[in-house]
Amino acid sequence: MKIKGNLFFSGDKSLSHRAAIIAGLAWGKSLIRNYLPGGDTLNTLGLFEKLGCRVERDGTTVRMDSPGVENWNTEPGTADLGNSGTIARLALGFLAGKKGLTITLTGDQSLSKRPMGRILRPMISAGAEYSYKGETDRLPVVIHGKKLLPIFHKEDLGSAQVKSALIFAALVSQTPLQMEEAKLSRDHTENMLSGAGVQIDIHKLDSGRLLEMEPPFTVNPIEYDIWGDISSAAFFIVLGLLMKKGELLIRDVLLNPFRTRFLDVLQKMGARMEIMEKELRGGEKGCDLLVLPSELKGYKISPAEIPSVIDELPILTIAGIFCEGEFCFRGAKELRVKESDRIDALVKNLRALGMEVEEYDDGLSFQGNPERILAGSIESFHDHRIVMSFEIARIISSQNSCKGPDSLDAILNDTEFRIAGQEWTTTSFPDFYDKIRNVLDFTEKA
Repeated sequence: MKIKGNLFFSGDKSLSHRAAIIAGLAWGKSLIRNYLPGGDTLNTLGLFEKLGCRVERDGTTVRMDSPGVENWNTEPGTADLGNSGTIARLALGFLAGKKGLTITLTGDQSLSKRPMGRILRPMISAGAEYSYKGETDRLPVVIHGKKLLPIFHKEDLGSAQVKSALIFAALVSQTPLQMEEAKLSRDHTENMLSGAGVQIDIHKLDSGRLLEMEPPFTVNPIEYDIWGDISSAAFFIVLGLLMKKGELLIRDVLLNPFRTRFLDVLQKMGARMEIMEKELRGGEKGCDLLVLPSELKGYKISPAEIPSVIDELPILTIAGIFCEGEFCFRGAKELRVKESDRIDALVKNLRALGMEVEEYDDGLSFQGNPERILAGSIESFHDHRIVMSFEIARIISSQNSCKGPDSLDAILNDTEFRIAGQEWTTTSFPDFYDKIRNVLDFTEKA
């Protein structure tokens, strides 16, 4: 078994969400290419349809004709956001700034358990009004839109979702914003809005930076080509590094420095990769990435590195399973309030596979083994990243076994290593299994 071929990825999820929001805030027709057709991002399009936008989708191409914020439907009823924490948190911002709008946001069982307070608190300070149908600071939430006060906020958590929610809220409500970022966070919203004609003044501070916006704001319709999702590519990058033969070329993926810190971690672990930068698109860099089989060594991810690799910690943990030495991360308490408690999910699943794992309130540690063979039953915890990460582990474990697989189906149907909840991959990566099938070659043994 070896890895081979070229891979392209559907559009980055963070960029897809934001492109749809910007198109919905604008007046007129926007065109978005390589839009991610996953459950989360389709729910974002569905929300804007309820607001009165006309949406046409042809595969990964989206055309949105928006009546503009001033003409949104102010009685859209209930919007079900499924499992997407991103659009839930961003929508709690921008919908609250639309005067006269009343809408109920709900989601699935998992999303309804996720805390929304980090968005709600600064929004309420700016005059936003919410009511709850269940637990406070959790969905379902009823938003009672109104003209917001000027927004002043110091963001200490390094949350791009908080920052983006407040920026979009200021745009909708035509109110000034002044926000200090003590910890820098992903800057997709700032980059993409600049292409839509919105000026955000950014000033460097001794620690962090200051963002300022002053109305009036006009959001222009966009024509946008979205880079491939580097977070989706992460699963295949780790797969390629852990394979013993072949090489993998990953094409046209996002190279935003706030999104590629996991590549730095992998390189510190000994990863062999060649990064080939490409031209800017919509203010964002992209690249081609050549991945080669590597002998990974143990690594302790520091708390300072965690904010920039938080989404990739599950797949980095899989790299750690097959490294030489200790793998550890600390300072990741936020991982407990993702689609699942991902620290708990990782620890329970690793132990179910026979590994000894030390669990902390903010992380975990264990000893890696490049030749490890795993056996046991994995639970999904209703979390797409948990399922996909352990699928990569199952492939590498199968590679290490003396029998060796002769097809992907043989791996997926292995009764000694079982994974429940494969359907959760459709949330963010509907063609995950197709891509695995396309890059694994079983014509020769590893």
